[in-house]
Amino acid sequence: MSSCSFRDLERVCKALGLESRPAKKGTIWSGISPLTNAPITPICIHTHAGGRNVPTGTLRKYARELGFKNLQELTEFRNRL
Repeated sequence: MSSCSFRDLERVCKALGLESRPAKKGTIWSGISPLTNAPITPICIHTHAGGRNVPTGTLRKYARELGFKNLQELTEFRNRL
């Protein structure tokens, strides 16, 4: 299973066309997932987390929220960026 950094996750959110807004300690990404045409639960990414890997359970949750079927699909999308 491959890992994904918070910086990579931000790139995925940006590529999906989600909106970002500043938060107290980072950025909140929200909007409509183009993959499922459904609103996503806001995803918060802390400013100082950029280079760290997202924990696997959290990444699975974010992948489902963004409309991906599984982590492999998210990883393939990230690799195409």
